[in-house]
Amino acid sequence: MFYFINLSNDFNSFLFNCKYMRAIFLILFFIGLILLGINTVGLVRSLRSETLENEITPYKNDVSIPFADTRNQWNRMENEPDKEFALRMNILVNKSMAHYWGDEGIRKYHMQIPLWENYVLSARQFITGEKKYEFRNYKKAIERGVGICSQPCIALQNLLHDHGIRADLWDLKGHVVVEAAFRDGKLFILDPDYGKYVPYGMAEIQQNPELVRPSYMDQDNVYADHVTEHKHTDDIVRLYEEDGNHVYTMAGGFEDFSYYAMWILPVILMLPGILTGLPSNKIKSD
Repeated sequence: MFYFINLSNDFNSFLFNCKYMRAIFLILFFIGLILLGINTVGLVRSLRSETLENEITPYKNDVSIPFADTRNQWNRMENEPDKEFALRMNILVNKSMAHYWGDEGIRKYHMQIPLWENYVLSARQFITGEKKYEFRNYKKAIERGVGICSQPCIALQNLLHDHGIRADLWDLKGHVVVEAAFRDGKLFILDPDYGKYVPYGMAEIQQNPELVRPSYMDQDNVYADHVTEHKHTDDIVRLYEEDGNHVYTMAGGFEDFSYYAMWILPVILMLPGILTGLPSNKIKSD
């Protein structure tokens, strides 16, 4: 038994005193330190560009609620019914995000995740070749503030989930909406891209698409004056026809994991150096 203990101690001593191993530990320590520094920068920087509210988009008054005000409004008020909360959030997301997804704004509006926001997510986007990233986290999506129909719907879906309201995404031949289920058994369609809602579920609507017409009656007024070609009310009604429409899901596990991993990884990298006292030894030797 003592033989194995001594052997173990000798092996540990070899590892800790080996100059190559110490050099590796030192390199890992400083890589971890750099990653922590990158994370720290992200704590004081915002995903939202200061120029967002001045961006030219297809919609009138596209961003009319500043992000600072949005953060004060996305929590559920005391005793607020689920239906009223969902309808309020539908409008909040609509007025807090710009209908914008242009290639020229990829860097300006952080459609490619910056290293300082999440270097793990940024690396994954680079490896997969994904040109523009849609956040699952509603706080991040709304903070960045840009996206076409799918991004505000993903944000709204996860916002409602966080407050105990079941919500599904529906793809209507390219246009995305949210179907929310309330405690009283009612189903509503929420369209945060246009800021509309329909007081029926998809099963009823697909049997009679004309049910959505009253909700989109003023569709022409959604668009800015410079937009000459756009969807009219009749076009929206046709989107809700059954053919080709389907529920789709988006896996958000990796995004959630990455926001933990970005802090855990530097600690793991730094730990061997901390345990062996490498930083302090380096300072003393200098």
